[in-house]
Amino acid sequence: MIIILGFDGLEYEYVKKFGCRNLMQKHFGKTDLSQFSEPRTIVLWSSFLTGKNQEKRILSGDLWTFKLKKEETFFNHFKNFYVLDTPGYNYSEDHKKERDALRAFFEKKGTVENYDEVAFENHKKIKEQFFNALNSGTNFDIVMGYFGVADVVGHLSFGLEEKMKIIYNELDEITRKVQEKHPDATILIVSDHGMKKIGRFGDHSNYAFWSLNIDKNLGNPKTTDFYSMIINNFKMSS
Repeated sequence: MIIILGFDGLEYEYVKKFGCRNLMQKHFGKTDLSQFSEPRTIVLWSSFLTGKNQEKRILSGDLWTFKLKKEETFFNHFKNFYVLDTPGYNYSEDHKKERDALRAFFEKKGTVENYDEVAFENHKKIKEQFFNALNSGTNFDIVMGYFGVADVVGHLSFGLEEKMKIIYNELDEITRKVQEKHPDATILIVSDHGMKKIGRFGDHSNYAFWSLNIDKNLGNPKTTDFYSMIINNFKMSS
């Protein structure tokens, strides 16, 4: 089984600084995003899922309602799969609440605390759904869970390291539980982009994070490179 943990906005430097050993796994590094004009969430995850740069296609329409067909993604190469809340595929409408809360903050109609509350409520729900599926006993060939909390909280608080450390420890613990319950699975951790500080705030950086629990160093792959690696269970040369 392949398990993909999609951690939106996971920053390479924070993973190292906070000593998140479970997130690092056997090999880890940065993903090259130079093929994209800007590191946009929907574009990057859609490109990851299809192995093709989807930037032009997505930006010609409505960014937040864009949906890929199964046949366009690497899921189509697996008989039994489970994919949870992934941008560009089955991204939940619940995330609109986060965007609304962010807008309310900048319009001085809401607070950071209100925004964080929405983010953590979504995270709690997604986490429960993910582990229920993963531990259901279903014989999945591939499972992908998407967790947006590091990105969502990071937009207003990335410069507050002690606060972000709590988020990274939470994602490290999720990874530990997955590793512990499924020691024979191939576990890929990916982010769409990292983050950079702008005062207390955070913005998308022009690289991403990856890690793998098997003895295969992927180097500095492009987001679109993962498609062929995944459908071949990382047997191909990276």
